[in-house]
Amino acid sequence: MIVELNGEQCLTAHSALFLPNETLTAICRGLSPSVLTAVARVSRQWRGVAEWLLYSNIFITETLSASSPFPYSTLRCSQTIRLQSHLASGLHKLHIRWKSENGAYYEPHFTIILSNLSQAIGLATNLESLDLHLGLPSLPEHPTSISFTFPSTDTCYHSLRRVSLSGIGPFTHNRLTDFLHVLPAAQHLPAAILPGRPVQSLVLIGQDYIPDLDLSQMTLTSVPLRHLDLSSMLVTPTLLRNLSRNLNTVESLKVKLALRHTLHFAGIGLLAALSHLLGAFRNLSTLDLSPTHVDYTGVSNSTEELSLCQSWQNACPSLRRVVFPSQTEWTFQEGDKTPAFYSSSKFLRT
Repeated sequence: MIVELNGEQCLTAHSALFLPNETLTAICRGLSPSVLTAVARVSRQWRGVAEWLLYSNIFITETLSASSPFPYSTLRCSQTIRLQSHLASGLHKLHIRWKSENGAYYEPHFTIILSNLSQAIGLATNLESLDLHLGLPSLPEHPTSISFTFPSTDTCYHSLRRVSLSGIGPFTHNRLTDFLHVLPAAQHLPAAILPGRPVQSLVLIGQDYIPDLDLSQMTLTSVPLRHLDLSSMLVTPTLLRNLSRNLNTVESLKVKLALRHTLHFAGIGLLAALSHLLGAFRNLSTLDLSPTHVDYTGVSNSTEELSLCQSWQNACPSLRRVVFPSQTEWTFQEGDKTPAFYSSSKFLRT
């Protein structure tokens, strides 16, 4: 076959076999997977280009049953990417969903599949979209629980802007926090995901600063946000102030304060300054400061803690439960008798 180009120039089928990879890639981009599969049979060069394009966007949905209990497609794909790392550089979208016909399907051999998948993701540093819906149990005490472990890497995923995860196993085992730390866009993910969704509980991790614009976007959930967990980040008074201005519908607040050494030398009485910030949380009933580490052996000053409970409740009348860095829990009880605070170790009246 001969194709005429500008008179004397021509392209033969033979010469087309030796096109530069860049030109061949531009020609083949956009072809359907079935056509790319046919292209891959032409020559070794064409196969390399076709495979690179085929592995740029991966969508795998597997139904697991008694006759087919393992996600073999996921395993074969992950092994190919792991063994041919050049394919990982072109991987932009990775969407994997497992479904089960008969409920639980947690087999020991799944650890091999999950390990290969983790290694493949570790190599795919140009990812733009990652969706993993694996259906694994989220409770670590599950008798057969296994977990997907995110790759341990210092490489930043600069292009990754969309992350959707569910059923990846117990959070404590999967290094999700470390993985999100190497995502430059991770700090903006909640602001992009929450608007319009019925989210009542939220866990934030990462840096100790959240822009006001992101916080204002987090208020656009379809139902009021009720539970906020900040135990995986250091919370400064400035951040707590910004939270009180934007997320004041919170009923339960768990915080790791960035005051470790200050509390060690000045004592917990310093926390009385939080009263005016807590007053902005109009529905706050539980304040959990137990993630805050203080450099002492856990000795609790009941008098100071009781005083703080009273001070905070004066500012925030809805407050009913406080857990201090000493791990001592105080609960405000109301009834026919005089209202009183109960601690986990003793009873003291207001």
